[in-house]
Amino acid sequence: MKSKLWIALLSSAVLLSGCVAPASDYCTLAKPILFGSQQTVDWLADNDERMLTDVIVHNEQVATLCK
Repeated sequence: MKSKLWIALLSSAVLLSGCVAPASDYCTLAKPILFGSQQTVDWLADNDERMLTDVIVHNEQVATLCK
């Protein structure tokens, strides 16, 4: 019975610890995602709008948070 309690407590601790980093650490690691050419942007606009949107959002976050 005690082992079940310990497993539950350890599982909760792992879930609560997470991977949240302060903004300064994020800015140390984060870099804008650059496209190789306009053709890449056009292809993404036609074939994978979600990825294009995600890259733009990431780049805006980097520009805003890491001034």
